[in-house]
Amino acid sequence: MKRFLLACFLLTATCSVTFNYTATAQITPPPAVTLADFTTKIDQLNSLTLAGNMTAAQAKWLEVHNLMLGVLAVSKYSIYTAPTPTDKAAHESIMVNQRTIYTTIWGLKTDLATNRVALHTQLVAFGATIY
Repeated sequence: MKRFLLACFLLTATCSVTFNYTATAQITPPPAVTLADFTTKIDQLNSLTLAGNMTAAQAKWLEVHNLMLGVLAVSKYSIYTAPTPTDKAAHESIMVNQRTIYTTIWGLKTDLATNRVALHTQLVAFGATIY
């Protein structure tokens, strides 16, 4: 009988143990993209495209694209870490604008030579959203 009670007690103790772990993720901010760096890259892209150096222009496009992804990452981080709902809404509005411009740019990048002026205009508009 004592063994039975001991077994019941151990079973109850084992089943009633709760684990109260709280996972806290440490999110590091993405590296900031400066407007000066972005403007320099898009001006270089425009110059290379205007000169007809499409191989170098494609390589520069990849650099510009990576900078745009960096800007979007900063915006996403800003939304996540916004201290108030008002700040969060402001950052969300900026990101919606950035994504709209990004979508337009994505459609233009298929032909850098033909869409050079429109692409540069949209890249400048995207740069204006960098904060």
